[in-house]
Amino acid sequence: MFEQKKGLWSVPTPWWRLGIPLGGLLALVLGIIAWVGFEASMTWSSTDEFCTSCHNSPSQWVQQEWHQESAHFKSKSGVVVTCHDCHIPKSFFAKVWVKGTSAVSHVTTQLTGKYQTKADFELHREALAERVWDVMRKTDSRECRSCHNVERMALAQQSETAAQYHEVLQDDGITCIDCHKGIAHNLPGNVAKN
Repeated sequence: MFEQKKGLWSVPTPWWRLGIPLGGLLALVLGIIAWVGFEASMTWSSTDEFCTSCHNSPSQWVQQEWHQESAHFKSKSGVVVTCHDCHIPKSFFAKVWVKGTSAVSHVTTQLTGKYQTKADFELHREALAERVWDVMRKTDSRECRSCHNVERMALAQQSETAAQYHEVLQDDGITCIDCHKGIAHNLPGNVAKN
């Protein structure tokens, strides 16, 4: 009868087949745990508390403006908009990209001490705002449009000027931020509120 060889090139016993489903099951369980952990960290790091937790940071100072003045904080309908609604995309890959690049930027400014005081921040407010507005223009105000749908706006209930702008918004090459700068945060000193 056929004799199995011992050593490196030996024929495995039938028990090796049991390792395949067990290994697959283990990989599946570990994958699920990793994915849930990743999603939980993405959700936790998208809260206002997380975004404004750094001392002496622009996020902390602009949050105070948002609470005091913004219609996105307290509205007639009770809808509340948070930091991530405007600053973090909804789609997975765009969200991961923005969160990753933002983390690098925020950590770098914290380590370098670029914004020690609110006065330091105010010196850079216009450049920071322009950077955000440029992104919003490039994405056609994607985050604004995730809540505000031009096709569903009740134009008859808006002022005549607003209705005219919203009516041509799709065709004119302009986007939300072109008219709505300063809707959630104070504008830089040199920029006029639209």
